[in-house]
Amino acid sequence: MAAIEVILPKVDMDMQTGVIAAWKVAEGDHVSTGDILFEMETGKATMEVEAPGTGVIRDLAKITGEEVQVGTTVAWIDP
Repeated sequence: MAAIEVILPKVDMDMQTGVIAAWKVAEGDHVSTGDILFEMETGKATMEVEAPGTGVIRDLAKITGEEVQVGTTVAWIDP
């Protein structure tokens, strides 16, 4: 089974970037679909982003507090 890409999601039509405010998981953690991975700030709100699959977190991006383009891969989940 292929690894699952975790991207910075687009949550409104005019959103171009977002900021990862805080990671709720660490490299090597096991997560299940729906677990909270990180908090994301937009120009309008702070929201929680959930795991799109179940497995082990790898290649976690260390980019908290910086603007990130929508669609950027910020982690992978190995099933």
